[in-house]
Amino acid sequence: MEDKVLEIIKSRYSINLKKLVKHSDIPEEELKKILIKLQSDGKVLEQDGKYKIFPSDLEIGTVSVSRSGRKYIYTPDGKIPIASDFSNALIVNDTVAYKINDQKEAEIVSIADRLLRKMTCEVVRNGSKLNIIPHHDGIKIDLDKEILDNLYEGDIILVRIDNNDVDGYAKASFVKVLGNKDDPCIKDRETAINYGFDDDYSEEYLKEIETYPKKVSEEETIGRRDFRNQKAVTIDNVNCKDMDDGCYAEKLENGNIRVYTHISDVTNYVKIDSEVFKRACEKGTSLYMNNTVFHMLHPVLSKGICSLNEGVDRLTKTVIMEIDEDGHVVNFDICKSVINSKKKMNYDDVDKVIRNEEIPEGYEDFVEEINLLNEAALRIEKRYKKYGSVEIAETETKKEYNEDGSIKQVSDPEYSPSSNLIKNLMVCTNENVAKWLFYMGIPAIYRVHEIPKLEKINSLIESLNNQGYKLKKISNIDTAEDLQLLIEKLKKYPEFNAISQLIVMSMPRAKYSTNNLGHFALALLAYLHYTSPIRRLPDLCVHMVIDIVLENFEKISQMNLDELTDWLEKLAQHASKMERNADMAEYESEKRAILEAMEKSDTDELEATVIEINKKIRIKIMGIDTFISEANLSNNIAFDNSKKLYYDKNNYEYIAVGSKLIVTKTNINLTNRTFSVYVQGVKSSHIKKKVK
Repeated sequence: MEDKVLEIIKSRYSINLKKLVKHSDIPEEELKKILIKLQSDGKVLEQDGKYKIFPSDLEIGTVSVSRSGRKYIYTPDGKIPIASDFSNALIVNDTVAYKINDQKEAEIVSIADRLLRKMTCEVVRNGSKLNIIPHHDGIKIDLDKEILDNLYEGDIILVRIDNNDVDGYAKASFVKVLGNKDDPCIKDRETAINYGFDDDYSEEYLKEIETYPKKVSEEETIGRRDFRNQKAVTIDNVNCKDMDDGCYAEKLENGNIRVYTHISDVTNYVKIDSEVFKRACEKGTSLYMNNTVFHMLHPVLSKGICSLNEGVDRLTKTVIMEIDEDGHVVNFDICKSVINSKKKMNYDDVDKVIRNEEIPEGYEDFVEEINLLNEAALRIEKRYKKYGSVEIAETETKKEYNEDGSIKQVSDPEYSPSSNLIKNLMVCTNENVAKWLFYMGIPAIYRVHEIPKLEKINSLIESLNNQGYKLKKISNIDTAEDLQLLIEKLKKYPEFNAISQLIVMSMPRAKYSTNNLGHFALALLAYLHYTSPIRRLPDLCVHMVIDIVLENFEKISQMNLDELTDWLEKLAQHASKMERNADMAEYESEKRAILEAMEKSDTDELEATVIEINKKIRIKIMGIDTFISEANLSNNIAFDNSKKLYYDKNNYEYIAVGSKLIVTKTNINLTNRTFSVYVQGVKSSHIKKKVK
C-alpha cells in the first residue's frame, strides 16, 4: 500500500487527499494512516493540505523539551535548538520536518505526526468570559461555545487535538472534565497526561485484567527450578509495592560467591497479542511522581501476581552468577524458576546492617546473607572501577513528601550502601544477559551510551580552568578510563556534585537500540535493561526474546530475524522518547511541589548552588534549576573582566561552579511553574579574588 501511494505522489509534483483517495482506491481513513507513517519516515511531506515527495534538503526529527523549557530536536550527534518563531506550535514527541538555518537552529516546515494528542486545559475567567489555558505553553485551543457554557472556572478539562497546524492554533475536541484545580493530586495527573501517561484503561483492557490469576498454582511451577526454600529477599524503597527483583548469595569453597538474581517472569502472563502488552508499548515506562505512580502494567499485575511480595510463591527468571575475588563472572546460567521471598527489606534498614550500626527487628536471620550480597556487589564494583566505569556523584536531592504529595523536606543526597549493592548486582545481571544474547546472535534491545565528543569534554575542562581549577585537557576519549581519571582528580573538590552535573550534560544521553554500541559510562561492551520488566518496556521485550531461547530455541532458526530486529527497534526508539517524557514529567511535578513549598515557607532567604557558568548563570535551589542574569544581582556583586566572573565585593568570593549563594525568592508562578531569585551575595566559593 505504501509503495502504491508513493508512486502516485511521485508521478505528480503535489496532490491533495481527495485526489489521492480517487487515484489509489484506498479508503480515506486508511489512507490517512499510511500518509502519517510516510511523513514520519521522512518519505512524504505535507504542506497546505498537499502531499509531495520529501525534499532532500529537509530532515525528520522528534521534538523534546529540556528542563529549562527550551524545545529541541534530538539527533545522534546531539540536540538542535528549535527556532523561537516555530517552537510555540510544538509539543513534546511531535514528529516534524525541519531545515537548519544559519544560526544552527531547526526551522519547522511541517508537523508530520502528533503522538500526544490529549492535553489538559484549565478553565479561567477573563471578565465575563470563560477562556481555557492549555498545559503546554504556545498552543492555542479552540472549543465550541456550547461546551464552554457548560464549564466552570477552575475546571481542569481533557481535550483531544484534531489537527497539526504549525501556527500554534489547534482545533480540539472536548473529552471530559477531570476535576477542579484544587482537587488533591489533580496537578500530578495533569502533568502525567500531558507527557503521554495516564491511569485510564479501556473496557477491553479491564476485562483482560480480570482473567489474570491472583496466586501461582502448582501446575505453573512444573518444569521450573524451585528456589522456594532459598532465603531470597527483596531490597527496595520503604514504600515500594511493585518489586520485580530479588536476590540471594552463597559462599563457595573456592572463595567465590554465587549470586542469584530473581526477576519477575512478567511474560508468563503478559503475551504479545494482549491488550496489556499493547498499552505497555504505548506507555513505555511507569511514571513515578511525588507519591503517585502511573503504572505501565495495571496494579493487579504490578503490585499483585508479578510483584515478588513477601511470603508468597512467584514465577521468576533467575540469573545465576559465580563471582570471583576480582569481580569477574566465571560461571553464568539463566533459567525459569519459582521463588518465595522471605523478607521485604528496605534500603534504610539494610544500610544499618551493612554499616554495623544495629540489626533492625526482623533482620536477625538475614545478617550473613546481607553482608555476603554486599561483598559480591563490592567485588563487582571493584572490577567496574578497574576498567574505567565513570563514577558520577549523585546529583538528585533527597525529597520527603507529605501524604497529599506536597514537599515535606528537601536535603542533599546521601550515600546508601544498600542502594549501591542493588545497583551493582542489577548492572552485572544486565551486563551478562546482554553478552549472553549478543554472542548467540539473538536480536535484543540494548541500553547504549555512545562516546562523548572530545571537544565537549575539553570545552568543559577549559571552562573549569577559567574558574580556578587546574586540569589537563584529554587527548583521547575512546574509552571511559581517561574520563574516569579526570573524575578522580575532581573528587577532591567540595564542588564535585555540581561538577558531576556538568559532566553528565557534556555527554550524550543513553538510549535504547537494537544496535549494540556498548555503554561508554559503564565501560561495558554490551549492556541492556532486563531487571525491571514491571516498569520498563525494553526489559519486557528482552524477557519475550529470552522466552523463545529458553522454551523453544529451535524456533529461532524459523524466524525472520530482520523483521524481529525492525520490530524491536521501533519499540526501542519509542521507549527512548517515553523515557525522556517521564523524566520531564517527574521533574515538572517535583518542581511544582517545591515551588509550592517555597511559596508557603516563612523565610524568603534561600541557599543556592551554582551548577553552570555560560551566557547566563544556572543555579540549583532545593533540587530545581533556574537562570540568573545581571538583573538578578545585588549592588554588592561586581564583574571581574580579567576572570570573566562575578564576585562579591563584601568577601571577594567569586561566583563559580559549586559556589554557594544567598538568594531571595521572587516571582513564583505556580501556573507556569516558573520562579526567579535575587542574589544577595556569595556565601562560599573555592576561588577568591586577590586584593592588593
